[in-house]
Amino acid sequence: MKKRIALAIDADLLTKLEFPEAIKDSVYAFYKSRDFRPVWANDSMLVEKGVKWKELLDFPCALGLPDNRLFQFKTDSLCKTSIIQEFLLTARLAQLQQDLKVGFLDTAVKAYRPITSIDVKSLTRSVKQMDTVKNWGVWFSKMGPSRPEYQVLARALFKYASKKELSNIHFEVPALVEDSLRCLELAEESLIDKGYLDPKKTDDESFWDAMSRFQGDNGLKPDGVIGIYTRKALDESVRYKCHRAILSMERWRWRAPFPERYLWVNIPEYKLRLFYNDSLLSEHRVVVGKPENQTPQLSSRLRAIITLPYWTQPQTIASKEFLPAIQRNSNYAAKNHYKVYRGETEVDPTTINWKRYKEKNFPFRVRQEPGSDNALGLVKFEFNNKYGVYIHDTPSKGFFNKDIRAYSHGCMRCDMPDSLARFILTRDDRQKMTRDSLDTLIARQEHFSIPLRKPIPLQVDYITVVTNEKGALLFFPDVYDRDKEYLKMMKVYPKVN
Repeated sequence: MKKRIALAIDADLLTKLEFPEAIKDSVYAFYKSRDFRPVWANDSMLVEKGVKWKELLDFPCALGLPDNRLFQFKTDSLCKTSIIQEFLLTARLAQLQQDLKVGFLDTAVKAYRPITSIDVKSLTRSVKQMDTVKNWGVWFSKMGPSRPEYQVLARALFKYASKKELSNIHFEVPALVEDSLRCLELAEESLIDKGYLDPKKTDDESFWDAMSRFQGDNGLKPDGVIGIYTRKALDESVRYKCHRAILSMERWRWRAPFPERYLWVNIPEYKLRLFYNDSLLSEHRVVVGKPENQTPQLSSRLRAIITLPYWTQPQTIASKEFLPAIQRNSNYAAKNHYKVYRGETEVDPTTINWKRYKEKNFPFRVRQEPGSDNALGLVKFEFNNKYGVYIHDTPSKGFFNKDIRAYSHGCMRCDMPDSLARFILTRDDRQKMTRDSLDTLIARQEHFSIPLRKPIPLQVDYITVVTNEKGALLFFPDVYDRDKEYLKMMKVYPKVN
């Protein structure tokens, strides 16, 4: 076998087999470094190590790569001889290591990255490690970024997707009001297909118990109600969900490591978290933008906390919402504590003929005065960004009790913002304002800006698959359909049942 490997390399066999250039070079260098000794096969068949590696490769989703990413021959008949299987198994390990380390998507051109060569020492080290691996999920996770968010996600995906065929059935569950029988029938089929419901136990109690568990695993209120987002979750195939997890792992590769203290907002989770010294200090529910007013992904630094903020309406909101409202009710501005300005000059809204104006010729600036009914509530968190969004309180507290919290104009409304502000001020270096000062300012209804002595890094992300406290995958609705664009790059499409 050593002689056959040496002869194949001399004859440049892998070029004739159309191996990607970079992987071919890695494979050749690897075998030359080990004096052409085989790893996976003997003269006639795969050895035990080769059989195990081939079995693992049968589930690429579990390893963290899309189904169609690993190098394939155009025809399976080429893979029958032991020497070609030897080369192919090494090539796939080399490619896997590189893709898990640096990623597989090139977002600039909306396509897969070209396959690149890998360090031979790293490849040799992996081959040796495989003899003593006790937990394959942990082993594959360590090929990727060391950050904990990636690690737990990679291990959960391996547990979720390995050693089983992943269903590719996409269900189109209709609304109950459209076709109640078909809705319940397809919902039952989907729960069985996804492993939540035993096909031999489909009584009402088992069905609704399975539905509630399914909703909980998909970031939805476990109430058994088959609403629009429950239907969307039921529609998605298991394979499609796995690819969403793989995309979330890829997104973590795009992120620089977090500092010791930071604020992190994950839009699909509707959560804001404050971390200090890599420990979770505080967690808050948030309301984010509607699909038509999406909250942007961004990086910034929280630089100030403002009590009793003013709200100057963006021109789009003033012309699309304030103008129609005051045209219907001339007392609208006074009732909601709005002041109207032309340039820097305040004007009396009762003296304006509002019917003269339309959205395209609206010349006024509208500002809401501070107070408990102000749209920004009692506390606002400021950070520089080109989108004109911020984190703030809200008088509309009822939205925090919903599972899907996409109702704002793009800003992030924060539950218990005064508590978040106290945590931040207490730990701000040499900060003169204390938590008691904050409470006093709010009690006095005083507009005041508190600059932070040490601004806090802020990251707003869009990661739809995370893990729960038990380390299992937790899928959230792709409320802005941002996953779809990337899944198209990965050539992942729903297959309708």
